[in-house]
Amino acid sequence: MRKIVAFLMQWDALVLSVDALALLADALALLVDALALLADALALLVDALALLVDALALLADALALLADALALPNLICYKLMKCCI
Repeated sequence: MRKIVAFLMQWDALVLSVDALALLADALALLVDALALLADALALLVDALALLVDALALLADALALLADALALPNLICYKLMKCCI
């Protein structure tokens, strides 16, 4: 009888160990999923920063065009004054 009880206790311990390993495997799978999501988030952040850099470059171009547009009347006046004088 004692041998049967000891065997059943060992069997229960083995089953619990297998369950614990299954839970550990599940936890590792969740960790891998979380790391994949983190990598996706970082990729999106890099894309957003690239778009921000592009937007800043477009803003610089727009400001350069504005400066050219503001200088144009002065250039026309200079040409007219040079022509008429």
